Amino acid sequence: MCGVIPLTNCKLLSNIMNAQLDTLMSREQLMEDIDSIIDDFFYSNYNGDVSEAEKLVMLLSDAVCKNFPTN
Repeated sequence: MCGVIPLTNCKLLSNIMNAQLDTLMSREQLMEDIDSIIDDFFYSNYNGDVSEAEKLVMLLSDAVCKNFPTN
């Protein structure tokens, strides 16, 4: 991967890639947490009716993706 890149640049590139991976993993975990929290909330407070919960999950997940883009 880093055969032609000087070692210091290779380490920098590796650190950047690791930071991006960490951000993506954190973003994914946040979206899973949002889904779980909203489902639990709607189930507990609306007698198990989670039909509207998915709309809210989608809105919040879109906001997460907007604020934590993949590129």
